[in-house]
Amino acid sequence: MKIAYFQLALSMAFVGANVAVGKIIVEEVPIFLFSEIRFLIALLFLIPMMLISRPQAVKLQKSHWGYLILQSFFGVFLFSVLMLYGVRFTSATAAGIITSTVPAVIALLSFFFLKERITSPQAISICLAVLGISIITFQTNSSTLGSSSFLFGNLLVFGAVISEALFTIFAKKLSGVLTPIQMAAGVNVIGFILFLPFSIKEAVTYNFSALGLSVYLLIVYYAITASVLSFVLWYKGVAKVSANIAGIFTGFIPITATLIGIVLLKEPFGLNQLVGIMCVLGAIYLGTRGVSIKNAEQASQHTKTYH
Repeated sequence: MKIAYFQLALSMAFVGANVAVGKIIVEEVPIFLFSEIRFLIALLFLIPMMLISRPQAVKLQKSHWGYLILQSFFGVFLFSVLMLYGVRFTSATAAGIITSTVPAVIALLSFFFLKERITSPQAISICLAVLGISIITFQTNSSTLGSSSFLFGNLLVFGAVISEALFTIFAKKLSGVLTPIQMAAGVNVIGFILFLPFSIKEAVTYNFSALGLSVYLLIVYYAITASVLSFVLWYKGVAKVSANIAGIFTGFIPITATLIGIVLLKEPFGLNQLVGIMCVLGAIYLGTRGVSIKNAEQASQHTKTYH
């Protein structure tokens, strides 16, 4: 279980770090073109990995492709567009903390669609995650960004939150059926196709020679961490835990987004951000502690029954 927790945490840490990295890239490269390049680079890594792991692969059925398309549309296409456009209008720090509502949204969706029960510690952890976004959304320094654009950016990021939650729900449907490499490759192929027509239009008028080497390196880093490592790690972890527990680990997004935003973008860090981070850490602790307690009670009950 601890390995699954580590995989989920590291996966979301990559996503959080890329909030700030993506903000830097989209200032230089159009969003759809950047996304298309990202998927192309990712597939250059994933296709060889898929060929190597072919003996463990499962033959894809029509229903598998259906869930892969839904994952790619919500978790890749909509998430990328809403998040990357969102960070144009809001700060990377605010965007990161807003994503702390993902556990709440995933828990609600898993309750309705996967029939997963929400324990008391998990319910409290969800409330802490929601508290984190409330604190950061009404931060006092938002006026420096322009109140209307700041709110619009926050709404776009929250749309990305819903997309990420749906991605997790659909990923849970295939976890344990397809290999993580298969799922990651399938989602990236579909993402590549979805972004292709929009990216071609942007590529025709874009001056690639004006792009600096540092931005190219950031794009490669983004592609490897966001489209390869984060997907594979998430698929490995989500196969071992319930969807609402996996959702709690999305709390690492705001933590890493905040820290990277401070380091790379020189964004301010104050009491609101600190309290928001503490709420998220508390949510992760309570959520995973609830699982540990439940497992301990089940083990104790099993022992009593055995004796």
